Amino acid sequence: MNIATLIPSFVAGLLFAASAAAHHSAPVFYKIDERVTISGTVTEFRFSNPHAILKLDVVAESGETQHWTAETTSPSILRRRGWSQQSFEPGERVTLEAMPSVDGSYLVRIVRAFRADGTEIGVPRGTDN
Repeated sequence: MNIATLIPSFVAGLLFAASAAAHHSAPVFYKIDERVTISGTVTEFRFSNPHAILKLDVVAESGETQHWTAETTSPSILRRRGWSQQSFEPGERVTLEAMPSVDGSYLVRIVRAFRADGTEIGVPRGTDN
């Protein structure tokens, strides 16, 4: 391998590594040391790679309906935590404990999720979460 092919390969590797690190770096998108609690009605749940996405409508104190997006980890990890494609159903009321977005948008990273009756979603039996 000569220097003319080695340098572009090295640069490409650095760019790939940087984009992979940015994609998996929660502090880029979320305030990881803060928590918010939001309650709303599920409108959609996508249990797909690379991250499961929950969409819900939250009614603000002003009466305005806010359309929130809540991200979590990959389905392979969620399955080990007791989640499935049926973990959330449209029309269901849920409460989320989550990391708020750094830009203040209606985007959060789910830490814990609860049904209207207070039952935690996705915690396998015997797990002390």
